[in-house]
Amino acid sequence: METTGHIPRHSGRHVAVPPGRAARTAVSVVAALAIIGAGAALAALASAQLAPVACRDIGAGCGGSPGTASLTDQLSAVRVFASAADGFRGPSAVAGGHGRLWVTNVLGNSVTELSADSGAHQLTLGSAAYRFRGPNAVAVGRGHIWVANVPANSVTEINASSGRLERTLSGRYGFSSPYALALSGGRLWVANAGGNSVTEIRARTGKRIATLARGRYSFSGPQALTVSGGRLWVANAGGRSVTEINARTGAWIATLSAGYGFSHPAALAVSRQDLWVASAAGNSLTEVSAITGRLIRILPGRRYGFDDPVALAASGGRLWVANALGNSVSEIDAGTGRLLHTAAAGFSNPAGLAVVGSDVWVTNLGSDSLTQLRIG
Repeated sequence: METTGHIPRHSGRHVAVPPGRAARTAVSVVAALAIIGAGAALAALASAQLAPVACRDIGAGCGGSPGTASLTDQLSAVRVFASAADGFRGPSAVAGGHGRLWVTNVLGNSVTELSADSGAHQLTLGSAAYRFRGPNAVAVGRGHIWVANVPANSVTEINASSGRLERTLSGRYGFSSPYALALSGGRLWVANAGGNSVTEIRARTGKRIATLARGRYSFSGPQALTVSGGRLWVANAGGRSVTEINARTGAWIATLSAGYGFSHPAALAVSRQDLWVASAAGNSLTEVSAITGRLIRILPGRRYGFDDPVALAASGGRLWVANALGNSVSEIDAGTGRLLHTAAAGFSNPAGLAVVGSDVWVTNLGSDSLTQLRIG
């Protein structure tokens, strides 16, 4: 099982309110460091684009089935884990595998391991040997864990069974604010938000394969990654675009931009043969065919109650959305786009999502806690 999690730049426990504007954007300490590391405001993309085809559902904003705007809490039992023993401090990303969960503590410079069955604390990795610094993303698979450290420009590899440090990747890898991770087919991809690049690594040996940058890739603040069907998808938060890449060769395939409704794309997920993109600034979700790149529908926040959607998780034909400023999680039928439920209890600035078995796990930056939703 290979899973990843990350905290999008649009999330955090500190909210900055521009003059004359209601609070819409929350920025974490790590986000600020990543932005500083980038050295400048993120620029718009200037690259080839795929022209979107007509949506499956026609309506205002090309939206899908409206569902209901009312809040419900029908995702079954909610449990919140917030014990001091868990060591949560700015819990951001979460990922699961091998019957366990791993949570990155972006403000605690540590990683917490818990039982995926009971949520019981197993251990907290936080000694100086791991060199965690603002850990912001986690990927699990092949018996190992990879953790991205944004301000340290490094990636830490850990043995999932023993918790032993395997290696720390830095220096020659050229990381620059490594913001998201994706693991598939024996390869690890790292999105460099500050360097406008993506680094490809052989997971077994830690050897760098390539760094994708410039040219047709036109990355702009790459913030989220996902892999499906032999393709790597990269969300460009600064470029209002998503780049599609051949995961085997690293070759550029297309850049999806105008007409897709992206506005600070912060998270990606694949359900069956469709790619879902969460636009944090636009309070919307865009569904795209992962095979053709065709626009299928845009789900608007005014109908679905999205409020700063910053994380996505998909499983079994359903999609879950973490609304950082709405303190809620939305559940959507990925086949029809219909809103199923919006859970509004037990969340405080939700930042990360992971589906493990019959549970959805949600990290809460605002309350140093982890929420479990039963979906089975």
